[in-house]
Amino acid sequence: MKVSYNWLKEHVTVDISPQELSDRLTMAGLEVAGIEEKDGDCSIDVELTVNRGDCLSIMGMAREVSAILSSDFKPPKIQPLKAEIPCEIDISLQDPASCPRYTARVIQNIRVEPSPLWMQNKLNGFGIRPINNIVDVTNFCLAELGHPMHAFDYDLINGKNIIIRQALEGEKIVALDEREYKLSQGMLVIADQSSPIALAGIIGGNATRVTDNTTAILMECACFLPSSVRKTARLHSIQTESSYRFERGVDPQRLIRAQDRAAELILSMCPEAKISGIIDCYPKAIPDINILLRIERVNKILGTEVTPEEMRNILIRLGFEVEPIVFYAYTLGVKVPSFRSDITREIDIVEEIVRIYGYERVPVSLPSLTSVAFKKKTQVVNEKARDILCGCGLNEVITYSFLNPNMLDRMGIGAEAQGKTSVPVNMVHSHVVVSNPLSEEGRLLTHSLIPNLLEVTAWNVNRGIDDVKIFEIARVFSMYSDNGLPVEQEHLGIMIRDDGDKVRWDGEKQKGMNFYSLSGILQSMFAELGIHEYTIEETEDKRFHPGVCGKIMVGNEKIGLIGQINPNITENLKLPQNIYAMEIEWRKTTAFVNLTRKFTPLPRYPSVIRDIAILAKDELPSSKIVDVIQETGKGLIEDIQLFDLYQGEQVAEGYKSLAYSIIYRSLDRTLTENEVGMVHEKIVKLLGERLGVGVR
Repeated sequence: MKVSYNWLKEHVTVDISPQELSDRLTMAGLEVAGIEEKDGDCSIDVELTVNRGDCLSIMGMAREVSAILSSDFKPPKIQPLKAEIPCEIDISLQDPASCPRYTARVIQNIRVEPSPLWMQNKLNGFGIRPINNIVDVTNFCLAELGHPMHAFDYDLINGKNIIIRQALEGEKIVALDEREYKLSQGMLVIADQSSPIALAGIIGGNATRVTDNTTAILMECACFLPSSVRKTARLHSIQTESSYRFERGVDPQRLIRAQDRAAELILSMCPEAKISGIIDCYPKAIPDINILLRIERVNKILGTEVTPEEMRNILIRLGFEVEPIVFYAYTLGVKVPSFRSDITREIDIVEEIVRIYGYERVPVSLPSLTSVAFKKKTQVVNEKARDILCGCGLNEVITYSFLNPNMLDRMGIGAEAQGKTSVPVNMVHSHVVVSNPLSEEGRLLTHSLIPNLLEVTAWNVNRGIDDVKIFEIARVFSMYSDNGLPVEQEHLGIMIRDDGDKVRWDGEKQKGMNFYSLSGILQSMFAELGIHEYTIEETEDKRFHPGVCGKIMVGNEKIGLIGQINPNITENLKLPQNIYAMEIEWRKTTAFVNLTRKFTPLPRYPSVIRDIAILAKDELPSSKIVDVIQETGKGLIEDIQLFDLYQGEQVAEGYKSLAYSIIYRSLDRTLTENEVGMVHEKIVKLLGERLGVGVR
């Protein structure tokens, strides 16, 4: 809003420069965007927040400046006027919720002509184009007092009836901007007996506008519900000076004052004009807001030592009524003025006090520490897992939660059905479908991290980056819960790929990444997280290679999958086949994490190492053999290592040869050859009895 410096000085004592005034306004929360000098005046461009509709006028700004500078506020002296003619108009307020108060007055014997030069200059300085004396008076009152007003040609009002009502579906109005607007229910209009003659609080109708032939007017000054005006204005893409103020709230208690000010100005320009009394439709008076202000509370919040008298003076200068409360020591009773609809609580008054008192006067201090922040277990585990995986040479990636349906088709798990638009989301073969996606490529919410990790891998491989080692911890979405919403679960996804064995510059060979490299990453991570009792069991999943896929088990709980990506998928994506992935249900995994560390002293007694070679059927997993060995030698076996797997000559078809190195050690004594031999023989015996394997 542009504020004329000279006009402002007519209503408040200002003894500082426009630049200094703009600085003081900005420090008080009324930001000044710039100052423009023109024709011996300065126009101060003030940017107001949406809650400060009371400052959208010269009087509002003068009141603020008066409070900031502790100077005299000089509002215009407006005297009630005596009615000279009857007000022969019938007003029907049918929607008091959208129009709490409506006032009107008839003024006859007017002459429509250009307004005086002083008024035109003031309107131009405020950014409003002068039109004629009647319209200029309504705009002048808007600029001076902040009350939008509208003048209807009294003789063009059909039936001499004014009806404030909701528009009928399909009604139309041609407005002052000569555009036709189609109306619908929920839009508030001012109507006569036949049709709407104005969009309430926004713009008048062309049919009853003031012209050079107008001799009598009906002057309207009302209070409209901000949300009603805002909704109608947005639907029709209209913004006027009136709607801008009504959307932010106007003072319902000062409509009569605005009516008298407008009539006074018209009479000064048209001495022969006659005015009627004011019809005031005010079905339910808006109650005053009274707030108890605790002086000690104010200083405690601000960290200041503002005296009660200082607080009282600041509030009185801002237009509040303040009295001490006898029954509550150190408490002020504050009556909020009707033009400050944004003040509803004690803390709002505290803010008013500090912005006038001066933010720069508030002492700088650190807040007292009332609580100590701590991280949840999930946050600690996530951070540690990220550190471990980065230490294993992996790079973290972040992908979108949306999933391209084409990616599922290329993976052989496509979703053919389309989402219904009548609900926010729906399931398509366990995939959550967004009804209003930003693009067709993001129509689904991801149910697994593997598709997006594959896209990242493909993007890198297609650009010549052969070594891809990535991971992501993110949420996936699947299946409905009892409340009808998708279930969000946090997953960990890992994907690795390189271009095979390499020879370093010094001739040393480096093996490429494979399934065992990925399982080694899993082992390193679980060891650091304190998860030791886990197994990988063979399983099948269409995303993985039929023979290279395992489910990760902790006890009897399946927590994820690990394996090589299905060759059909990599072929469809034009990727090499040696891509390995792992996906873990991270919340389940977190429940098994044990970050507690217990000190174990270095062993004092020597170990004894014995090897054992076993002939077993192909389908017998090594984990079962290790379990029997561990159980049999419990208390004496420190470690078991598989160091050889052989199938070929001298081994029957359908069998395999497994060689293990078993480390025996006691923590309290040196083991004898006899003790180790007895345990070793027992292991051989139980392996044969329980698993049917023999020693080679």
